[in-house]
Amino acid sequence: MDYHLARGEFIRQSMQSLRSQFGFEAEGESTGNVLLSGEIGKVVERQAVSRGIAMPEKSQEVKDWEAKRQSGASVPPEGWDKSSLITLFLPGSQGTDDKQVEIWLDNRAFDKLGKMSADEVKAGLVDMLNGPDAAASQAAVDNGAFGAAMRADSEHHSEFQKSKARLGFFDPEQGTSAQPWLMIQSRSEPGYVQENAGKLVDTVMSILKEGAAGRTAG
Repeated sequence: MDYHLARGEFIRQSMQSLRSQFGFEAEGESTGNVLLSGEIGKVVERQAVSRGIAMPEKSQEVKDWEAKRQSGASVPPEGWDKSSLITLFLPGSQGTDDKQVEIWLDNRAFDKLGKMSADEVKAGLVDMLNGPDAAASQAAVDNGAFGAAMRADSEHHSEFQKSKARLGFFDPEQGTSAQPWLMIQSRSEPGYVQENAGKLVDTVMSILKEGAAGRTAG
């Protein structure tokens, strides 16, 4: 099979697996979907490999083509070079800012997060909009990579900065003095965030842990 066709099939199976992990079993526009931005896409691919989905091998010609393409690639906007985003479009979503939930991840914290347990992360979630940590956590986001990424995309995704629910897990040593390692938020589905944060953390932690296993195996 042609590499690009095989690659396309690998991506299809990887995303099908990912959608299933978030509870989106059926395919179709109104049944829920997932969009990946940033380095988390590579982690998801490694997770797929760890789950037995075969990644096609690259010929030298493909490697050379990718290297040439990479050398001419533009630099990501400020903030996006350090941030990843998993966007969930819940069943019935009509697209941007409708039944939309965002899971932000600090690329630099992948390994540290992956070594923790899901229970540790769930127990450490901070309500970033209400309570005693709200002001400090908001400042941490504004002054970090997430805030820069949100500002860079504000023209097309103003919802990023208008969340009605926002939960974050911060570096246990630094606390809210630095941006969170993981942040779950939504403007259109605040209730979903509050009710399903634990399940979302479980899924993200599985992705990180299995993605690390796929990297080791590869």
